[in-house]
This record gives sequence, C-alpha cells and structure tokens, in this order.
Amino acid sequence: MVSLTAWNKKDIKSIIDSGKFDTEFYLKENPDVKKSGLDPIIHYVLYGVHENRNPNDNFNTEIYYNLYKNVIGKNENPFAHYIRNNDHLFFFEKGLLQEYSYVSITNALNRLKKYPFFNEEDYVRMNSDVSSASMPTARHALLYGIGEGREIFSKRSIVRFLGNECKHDVNYKITDKVYGKNFPKTIGVFYHSEGNSFIQELAECLSDYLCDAGLNAKVLTEKTPEEETPELCIFCAPHEFFFLDGNEIWKRDEIIRKSIMFNTEQPQTLWFTRGILYILMSAGVMDLCYQNLKSFSDVGLPVFHFDPPVKIEACKLSEADKKHPLFRILPEKAKTGSTPFRPIAERDIDVSFFGNASRKREKFFSRSAAFFSNYQCFLYYRKADGPIPSTGVYDILSRLPRYVAENSKVALNIHRDDNCFFEWHRIVKQGLASGTIVVTEECFPHPLYKAGEHFLSETPRHMPNLVEWLIQTEDGQKEAARIQQNIFDLLQDEKIFNSKNIDLKNYISAVWSTVK
Repeated sequence: MVSLTAWNKKDIKSIIDSGKFDTEFYLKENPDVKKSGLDPIIHYVLYGVHENRNPNDNFNTEIYYNLYKNVIGKNENPFAHYIRNNDHLFFFEKGLLQEYSYVSITNALNRLKKYPFFNEEDYVRMNSDVSSASMPTARHALLYGIGEGREIFSKRSIVRFLGNECKHDVNYKITDKVYGKNFPKTIGVFYHSEGNSFIQELAECLSDYLCDAGLNAKVLTEKTPEEETPELCIFCAPHEFFFLDGNEIWKRDEIIRKSIMFNTEQPQTLWFTRGILYILMSAGVMDLCYQNLKSFSDVGLPVFHFDPPVKIEACKLSEADKKHPLFRILPEKAKTGSTPFRPIAERDIDVSFFGNASRKREKFFSRSAAFFSNYQCFLYYRKADGPIPSTGVYDILSRLPRYVAENSKVALNIHRDDNCFFEWHRIVKQGLASGTIVVTEECFPHPLYKAGEHFLSETPRHMPNLVEWLIQTEDGQKEAARIQQNIFDLLQDEKIFNSKNIDLKNYISAVWSTVK
C-alpha cells in the first residue's frame, strides 16, 4: 500500500489523461518495476522520476527537469509539467546528432525500429557495452552507434531478409502513363568530386534520365554554391558524399529531410551503415539493388529501383590514356580502337577482369592461374587504397574497363565476398553495354537482366570450364553470339528506355508531393 499526496494524484491524472505514458516501454526498460507489483505510472511518479527513468521513448526526465527546474512546482512531476505546458515540444538526448532537429531524429528513430536489418538483441550482442547504457537500444544505435562506427546490422538479419526477397520472381513491366502532375522546378543530382568515378557516372546517368523525362535536372557536387541549391536534391552514395570533406552546407537538417538518397552500397558493409542515417532522415530512397527496396518501403520510405539500361556507344580514351602503361600492354589490334558491336569471335582479348582485392577473389585467381595463362587475358586486380576518382593518378580506371571489355570475348564478375548482389556497374555498365559476354557468379534476380539470356552465371570452381567452352568450341561460340544479340536487342529497345523515364518521373512526382 502506497501513500499518494494531492500533487501525486493530480500528476497521475494528467499523465493518464494524456495517453503519453508508454507502459510497455517503461516495463521493458525497467524490468524491476514488474517485480514491485506497482502500477507503472504510480512507480514512475513516486520513484522512477527521482531515478531519472523515462515515461516513454521521446521524453528524457533528466533533460526536462534541468531545463525547467526553476518553474516546476516543488512536488510536481516533470513529465506532468511537460504535459500541462510543453507537450508540443521534444525533450530527449540528441547524442552525436546535435545539428539535426528533434522531428528528423524522431522520424529516423521510428524508421530504424521498423527496419528489417535492425534487431535490438543483435545490436546488444554485437556491442556488449551497450547493455548498460542509460537509453533504449534503438535510440543508442541511432544517436551513438552509427557515429561511433559500431556494427548496427547483423549479417544474420540481412541474409534472412534478402534471402526471402530472392525467392520472389521479378520481371520488368513496361509503364506507358505518367500519373504525377506536380514536379520540382529544378533537380540537383549530387556526387562528391573526390569520390569514386563510378558514382559520378551514376549521377550523370540519372541526370540524363531525368532530363529525358522532361525534368530540369543537372549534375552538382559538394562545391556547388549554396545560392544554387535546387528545389529537390538527390544525393548519390550518401555513405560517400556526407563523409568526404566539403559537404557542410548540404548535410543540414532542412536539406536532408527534403532530399532523395540514392544508395549504391551493399548493406553488409560499414559504408552502408554510415549512410543509413541520412537515408532514414530523407524523403525517399533509390537503390541499385532491387531486393533492398522492400527493406526501405517497410519503414514508410518511397522507393525506386534505378538500374538504368545503358546506351551502346564506344568508349573514348584520351590521348593521355593511350600513353599509359595499362594501354601500352594491350594487344596491337586492341590499341586501334573499340566498338561494342564487334562480334565476339573477332575480339583479341579472351578474358578481362577489373576489381579490388579480396580473400575470395584471391582464392579464385590463385586456383585458376594455370588455366588463364593459356589465354590472352587482361586481369586488373588491385588492393584498394581509397575510391577511384575520375581525375588524378587512377583516372584511367574510370574509362579503361569499358574499353578493354569492348575488346574482350568474356568479362568476369567475381563477387568480392559471399554476398550475391547484382553488381550493376560491372555487369551492365562495363559488361553488357560493351557487347562482351559477362560470366559471373550467381546474382540476385534482376527484373530486366536475366541469367542465360543476357549474361551467364556459374560457380567460381567451374568458371574456367565455361570460359573454355565459350571460346574454344563451336557450340560455345554460337551461344556467345546469341547472348551478345540478346544484349543488343535489350539495350536498343526504346520502349524500355521510355518506360524507365516514365517510372522515374512518376517517382519524383510522388516524393515531391510529400516535401513541397
């Protein structure tokens, strides 16, 4: 039996009438309360408030009391005072996100709680010191975990979700009608000038599609003057754009929450975790990976699969490129030029590969070295020391892979790890659009590009056998010619290009209607 004062009774009534006390939250965060036998609200009013316990996930008792202690009555409960005077405001710790508004943080938190890659038990298991933190797990992950570089998403949750998504058949449906009516006057597609050249290519490709759809878009960088801020911003690779230098004017709250984030990273990486904060605070998200879309739509974000077909056109090298050692080692015929339309049998390089070093790739090339030594190969395999920019010492790598592929019979795609993402840049941009035959490990299903029709998939162990068949046998050469023709038919289909423009225009209109 507990004794309640008049103030206690008044405060309890205010709290009950408000409906703002989260009993489930209070008991979960304070398991000892259940053992006490007290009603959670009574426990909070009599004891919890003095121990800085919180009545819900969005109210911090200690912060509020320190801010308003001069006006809170001597025996008045701070939460009850808040309900009676300031319930239109937010009072919780911002952690490492001081520059962002309570509204944006709350929005991101609510999305993180529903995000299928996040599991509170896994987060605590991966970060054992968090179990003693004085705040809810999801809030800690958002306010501190991401900024501290902690593991936020367990591989188990990611694999389970994506595995289920891969079970569904995916096919592209032609769209022929624009449903949207309202569009931004200007759209800026941003990439970071010191980032990966692949991201710049994607930004340019997206801008071209937006313009083809009749929208006023242009490519911008972190160096764009603030006075040139477009009505709608699309940030390519947020994990890169917001972590390289010079982005201060663009990472502001009022811009982030009205922008679209174009994710290009795979969710098992640290880079993806870095970018997730900006995705969760944004107005919408694009992704190269079709299977990722549902993870974002599940939290209420408008989503769009941007996997653009690429126009077939010859890669152009600069005069400086032609003096580079990587060019000078090419077969003599390959030095004279390239075209995606060159028949497979007439190409002078048998097998090509471009990629960064990884344990999985190391194992493949070590085991297959003797086989490839009998073929004319161009295998560029490097240990990455940062992004590959479109300028500087590695700038040729933003062009050479396509040029080499246009001179190759087969282009290999070995995943960097055990995740089977459809790697658009290597398969479509560098491969299919170059008219080469892409031989890849099994990939996630794709709505447009199909294994056995536009590329060939095989396990790494048996890839040499497939390469030998394609190059050395009559049946294999016929199959290579069939695949190449399918590629040409697909990438020259105007209906698909027009449909992609319409899909993109409808998506922009849908997002714009929520932020204007």
